[in-house]
Amino acid sequence: MRQKYHLEPDRGLLNDPNGLAYFKGKYYVFFQWNRFAKDHGYKEWGLFKSSDLLNWTFEGSALLPDQIYDQDGVYSGSACVIEDKLCLFYTGNTKSDGRRKVYQCMAVSSDGRKYLKHGCVLETPADYTEHFRDPKVFKGSRQGYFMVIGAQKSNGKGAVALASSCDGVHWSVKGNLAETEMYEMVECPDLFELDGKHVLMFNPQERDNDNDVCGVSFSAYKIMEFDEKTETVGDRDLDKHCRFDQGFDFYAPQTFCDDKGRRIMFGWMSRMNEMQEQIFAAEERNIHCLTLPRELNVKNGRLYQRVPEEFERLKGKQIPLEMPKTKEIKAVFPQKAAFVKVSGSDLDQGIFIRFPEDGTKIFYNGSEKVFTFVRYDWVNKTEEQKSFPMEMLYSLELWLDQSSIEIFLNEGEYVLSSRIYSKGEGQTVIFKGMTEKSEIECKEINTGGMHNE
Repeated sequence: MRQKYHLEPDRGLLNDPNGLAYFKGKYYVFFQWNRFAKDHGYKEWGLFKSSDLLNWTFEGSALLPDQIYDQDGVYSGSACVIEDKLCLFYTGNTKSDGRRKVYQCMAVSSDGRKYLKHGCVLETPADYTEHFRDPKVFKGSRQGYFMVIGAQKSNGKGAVALASSCDGVHWSVKGNLAETEMYEMVECPDLFELDGKHVLMFNPQERDNDNDVCGVSFSAYKIMEFDEKTETVGDRDLDKHCRFDQGFDFYAPQTFCDDKGRRIMFGWMSRMNEMQEQIFAAEERNIHCLTLPRELNVKNGRLYQRVPEEFERLKGKQIPLEMPKTKEIKAVFPQKAAFVKVSGSDLDQGIFIRFPEDGTKIFYNGSEKVFTFVRYDWVNKTEEQKSFPMEMLYSLELWLDQSSIEIFLNEGEYVLSSRIYSKGEGQTVIFKGMTEKSEIECKEINTGGMHNE
């Protein structure tokens, strides 16, 4: 199951990407990590570094739960470069007699190697429960700094809280930036300006508040206006949103701006339950990975996601297309890591793609305007699917790895991210519904020079 070109540690469990930053010529991707077991019983921050988004060095542990204010877990947070120092903000988790108390904490590094903890910079205000976490810090366009925090109000409903600071060290909570009536919690928010608009990313969560148990949760976004002077947004209603990803496995995305001015995002490629995790990683030392990095843009009132141009360098040998006497077209890859792109005006009439080894199917019904993705359910040993309405299809791009698929539709208008229960090393792709107007590109992914160890 181990991936060829997605970020994952050598052991244990990875979840949320944290502390994404470009600092002194390097890309930094921190992540929540249990290095001792493939479960969620322990949380610290691990770290990957890169100079080109392709070749990564796994640096191991970066922040440990070793202080009174984070003794039960270094939970999610973010990074912000302040006065030429890499400042990490995270939620410190503590538990005593069954009660939880959290602190928004800060750690600082001048060299990107050693991190000095500065302790708690923000305690939970009286208007919120201790489900108050995941601080995302960003510099204002004029002056000062802002922090958005995932929160649950004292009435048991979710919100995104806003705090501000003149120096990035001393913080005060301003209240709720946006709220939800449908969900009991909001996690891992992010707020940034892009292409003349502001984008608020967040993860609504259903909770059984009486038993403090999480139910359904997913990633969403809103395009809005954020007024730094009044510290308000034009539309506070989080129940009006767009789904970030249409696949099975995507959560807790976070973004940063690199030296080229691009807004880059990573997400956690999992929404597995406990049984799925146990079977998926039964013979592995580790479980879970991050998505590919994605460059974000706002177009036509939507958030578009594209794989950065650097990944063109991974495309290797062209795979020839086989055309048997049937009306199908076939491509046979020697390994799972592969790139496939289908484009053409005729795709709007419909397309069907299947992967016989893994049981994956992709199809677009042109008459009903519905896109469907089917994968093998390794727990129930049957099929499961995701479907959604889509008015037109003119481009379909697939990035396949050893045990995942990321599908980009219409140049990133819609994206589906999913783990795949991998069978064997090779990959066969069968296309049906193609016409002479269709263009098919099939290439191996060359991972020989990459490393994430």
